[in-house]
Amino acid sequence: MLLAFAVPARAASDFPSELQSVDQIRFEGRHEVPEKDLLAAMKTRRPSMLPWRERPILRLDFLRADTVAIVGVYRQNGFLDATASSRVRTLRDVNRAEVTFMIHEGERSLVQRIEFSGVRVYPEAQLRQKLYSKHGRPFNPSALIADTSRISEAYQERGYLPHVTTDTTRRGSAVTCTYDVTEGPLYRFGQVYWSSPGAITVKRSLIDRELDVKPGEIYRRSRIQRTVERLYSTDLFRSIQVTPLPDSANALMELDMRLEERKRHWIDAGIGSGSYERFNVSGAWGHRNLLNKGLATSVNSRLSLDKDWYFQQWRNELSVGSPWVFATRLAGQVTGYYYQSDDRVSDPRWILHQWAPGIRFQVRREFSRVLKLTATQDNVYVRQSVTFLIPDPDPALVDSLFANVPPEYVTHLFNLTLDRELRDDLLNTTHGSAQSISGEIAGGPLKGSSSYLKGQAGASKYWPVRRFWVLAAQVRAGAAAPFGTSVQFTAADSSLDPEVASVPLANRFRLGGVNSVRGFDENTLAPNGGLAMVQANLELRVPLMGPFGVEFYVDAGNIWPGASDIHLSDFKPYAGPKPVEPGEVRYVFGLGPRLNLPFGPLRLDITWSPRPVEPGTHNWYIFDSPPSVQFAIGPSF
Repeated sequence: MLLAFAVPARAASDFPSELQSVDQIRFEGRHEVPEKDLLAAMKTRRPSMLPWRERPILRLDFLRADTVAIVGVYRQNGFLDATASSRVRTLRDVNRAEVTFMIHEGERSLVQRIEFSGVRVYPEAQLRQKLYSKHGRPFNPSALIADTSRISEAYQERGYLPHVTTDTTRRGSAVTCTYDVTEGPLYRFGQVYWSSPGAITVKRSLIDRELDVKPGEIYRRSRIQRTVERLYSTDLFRSIQVTPLPDSANALMELDMRLEERKRHWIDAGIGSGSYERFNVSGAWGHRNLLNKGLATSVNSRLSLDKDWYFQQWRNELSVGSPWVFATRLAGQVTGYYYQSDDRVSDPRWILHQWAPGIRFQVRREFSRVLKLTATQDNVYVRQSVTFLIPDPDPALVDSLFANVPPEYVTHLFNLTLDRELRDDLLNTTHGSAQSISGEIAGGPLKGSSSYLKGQAGASKYWPVRRFWVLAAQVRAGAAAPFGTSVQFTAADSSLDPEVASVPLANRFRLGGVNSVRGFDENTLAPNGGLAMVQANLELRVPLMGPFGVEFYVDAGNIWPGASDIHLSDFKPYAGPKPVEPGEVRYVFGLGPRLNLPFGPLRLDITWSPRPVEPGTHNWYIFDSPPSVQFAIGPSF
């Protein structure tokens, strides 16, 4: 049965006389435009592959809108003469229908020439680079609107408020685009006026120092946005609205800023659980404007228990920070801290107890929205002791441990880190990249009980795949080298490399856990740590329905005593019953459901290893044992 839609309107014409569901959607005459682009613009949907999902109802008003949407997609791809119509065929099951869209594409129009009129103060070559419309590309009428905005934004970075119009000339399949620009006068910044729905207790000087606009300077649109970002970064304001007030008579751009101040005090508390920390509880109190000088102050405390419900760590911090240090735009922070910890991972025969007060100084310089440099000077004063878990330990082992392990030590270090952040969203990234490189020195001119050099670098990249899938990859590597007098800082027997033992455990490389090499418990890949590390992750994130999704991943990594112990043969993948050698890279793979929430995804990672791992960590592998299951909050990287 064929239904023609070019008929006069009648009552209830938007629905068939008997409700039918869409069984199939077909396209006739489609050659140049991908089918997925057409389906993305349509209201009529194909039935889901999931059997429990309801089939979409056939609606004639949707079909009318879909023909218009299909023509719109073709026009965006340069087919200005495209037409579309629809046809419905009832199937053997009268409750189901097949929908066919008949398309006549026509000839594709291309941009032949791009011309400018009235352009004087801006080089035409630079304007051409900013346009979406390019010579030889399919002509998209919608791009003209975006191009006028881009031209206007470019001029606003040079102090002008232009009036931009467009015109097109079409000859056959060739289109000429003309942009007519009325530049107007050169504007400069004028006065900034402040207002607020309530009283502002923040000192005017704290607001003025964040301004990136000065009276008399040439007007630049980006300066206003940068000012807003700086004011938000102080954490003193809930909302900031800026309204430009152009004064054409005097060629001045004045600004009206409406500020809503945040409450000065805040309090936070949380309870959590994970694969490594069976239970953790935290609390924090803060003040956003201490002494009315813009000092951000916070007090934090966190207690955690391990997977066997034993005490793991208790950490307390008091920090004071300012976005301005030494009257420059250096963000600085001073943090005093104290922590207690019980390490049961490095060796199952004993517990390493540590008590450590410390103080950390940090300054940060943001060169742009994506690039920042952080310098950290940390000082920690550690006391430690050992409690044996095995009955009647070997007296020689006891004497060796207590003879070599110092009851206390001091570490003074300096770290310099450069970060480049280009991700679109830190919690649910769909595209972009991030890079980081850091260098660290301890001891030497800084004094202290340990002396070493340490370098680390990492990079991650995210690619959108298909429509909503994301392919994510990460690579990290690092190495450390001790120098000076060798001292053993942590409890270990003679099997531990003396070079490794001369660096405090907290400053060595360790892997394992939900954010490094999954399937291993936290820090159990080389429990005593090492001085060289390589890690790689590859992950495919697939959305399913609403906030639910699934991820497929491959992780690889290992820790070595030093960089000279890394060999190319260590990276050769292998599957089978042969156990992993200590120097070989661990490869694991897995999958898991994912629930995306505002504070980050909830993950359940199910991981297999293609071969057995060394005794003392795990004894599972894909051929004869169940997988490892781990729970996590937040993205893996």
